[in-house]
Amino acid sequence: MTMKLIYVFLISIFFSLTLQAQKQHRDINVYFDTSIYKLNNGEKGKVEAFINKLGREKIVEIIMYGYTDDRGSNKYNMNLSIKRAKNVKNHLISLGIDKSLFKVVKGKGEVIIRKYDQVETDIVRGLNRKVTIDIKTIIQKPKVNETLIQHKIIEPLHIGDRFVLENIHFQEGYAWITEKSFPHLRKLAKVLTDRPDLYIEIQGHVCCTRFGRDAIDRKTKKQNLSQTRAKAIYSYLRRKGIAKNRMRYKGMRRTMPLGKGSEYDRRVEIIIKNIVKKRRFHAN
Repeated sequence: MTMKLIYVFLISIFFSLTLQAQKQHRDINVYFDTSIYKLNNGEKGKVEAFINKLGREKIVEIIMYGYTDDRGSNKYNMNLSIKRAKNVKNHLISLGIDKSLFKVVKGKGEVIIRKYDQVETDIVRGLNRKVTIDIKTIIQKPKVNETLIQHKIIEPLHIGDRFVLENIHFQEGYAWITEKSFPHLRKLAKVLTDRPDLYIEIQGHVCCTRFGRDAIDRKTKKQNLSQTRAKAIYSYLRRKGIAKNRMRYKGMRRTMPLGKGSEYDRRVEIIIKNIVKKRRFHAN
């Protein structure tokens, strides 16, 4: 089966990425309990949300430093700060971040504080038990060449052809299609209306999970986001009048990453499953 990542899907909207010349900085701090080097679930969720919000920004460099409060020996605190930095690095890798992007991962040891009353001291110490994450990115903006938008299929199609639905977006963590996706879905619906001989499978894909697992749908709390997003496209096309026997949907989890970054792995694809030829009747 050939992988056709052509233009935008059946209607061939030309799509390209333009890179901003200047690098952007995105930073976040994550915090730890006393003497603990592993992230708790709350901080893990904060990191995941931070990475997801990068969207189409391409990560080019990550710098991280670990810190501790001023309690404990210098040696103990240095080792603890290193463990914290490494633990955060491993968590980011589990989200799909490439190992080569980590340029600095170091422990800085304890942060000395000035004298405060006990309440203020406890607050400051809590803020010092942290890892700082500084991410340099390049903004990638989609550019649509309007002159190449067409409403007809311009090339022969074959069973097994695969098309990426570019410019189809969902609310983060949900299967809710965003409003700006509707014009592109309308064009897809028009193509399928004009070509009743096409039978398709809608495949949903996700990024940033380990071992090919699916992502969690925040609405249902179920780990089937790739499936619910594929179903959302299916349901939209059904409402546009496409017969249900011409379509099926499937969640692919993270089994087919493209190796070009998380923004490319979060996608929906259309696969041509059958092309029904019209019967010809001959007069006797």
